[in-house]
Amino acid sequence: MNRLTAAIALCLCFVITPLTRAEEAKLKAVLYVGGGFHDYKKTPPLLAEKISELASVKVDVKLMNTAEEMAKEFANPKFAEGYDVILYDICFGEKWTDGDYDGALRVANEGKPAVFIHCSMHTYRAPRDTKAANFKERDLIVDQKWHALVGMDTRIHDKYAGFSTVKVAKDHPIMKSFPDDWKTAGDEMYNSVKMMETATPLLQATSPANGKVHTVAWVNHYGKAKIFGTTLGHDTKTTDDADYHRLLAMGLLWACDKLDPDGKPLPGYGGK
Repeated sequence: MNRLTAAIALCLCFVITPLTRAEEAKLKAVLYVGGGFHDYKKTPPLLAEKISELASVKVDVKLMNTAEEMAKEFANPKFAEGYDVILYDICFGEKWTDGDYDGALRVANEGKPAVFIHCSMHTYRAPRDTKAANFKERDLIVDQKWHALVGMDTRIHDKYAGFSTVKVAKDHPIMKSFPDDWKTAGDEMYNSVKMMETATPLLQATSPANGKVHTVAWVNHYGKAKIFGTTLGHDTKTTDDADYHRLLAMGLLWACDKLDPDGKPLPGYGGK
């Protein structure tokens, strides 16, 4: 009888375990990474793991080696199909042609939420040289497309340094579990040229270089999609920080409508 009980228990383990694991991740996300200036081998897997510990999401990491490769991905009619949310941590700068990223606009307009991290805000940007011959033309395109999607315009960043942040939307669900006095030991403070009308700042920081205030985390709306963005996350001084992991996880859940007004994951959507 004991042997029979043990055998039944063993069989149940094989039957139940796969179901339990499948139920652990209620959301499926894709994280696009690639470009220069960042560790795209170490950081993405770490962020995928840490976000999944705080939210019920399975994150697939996809490395894009070039801007052309990313453009080809965007051009796929089935871009991001099968995923509930897209995370972008790409760094391709000014290397773009109008139309390269229209796939990102299309799926967001249809309602697929997105999270934008760090250098994604400097991807598909207008020339940093405002006197460049093609500046006005490309600046207009970016404002109408990429900036409208991510929620802000930024072209340069301060020198790498530590700085503190201020919660300017304390009652927003994403901010409820975030510290009031959070600071990073080192990061790049992206300079906010302007926020789009559809965006709402969440976190701001004062530049140690010139005293100007810049938005470093915000939410945005594009078409039917909810967007969360942060310029924080240059290297391990920030990306190893547990509060930063929580910021990304709560931003993702908010974008997916899985965060309640008190900043807590909806039932079943919390971490492991």
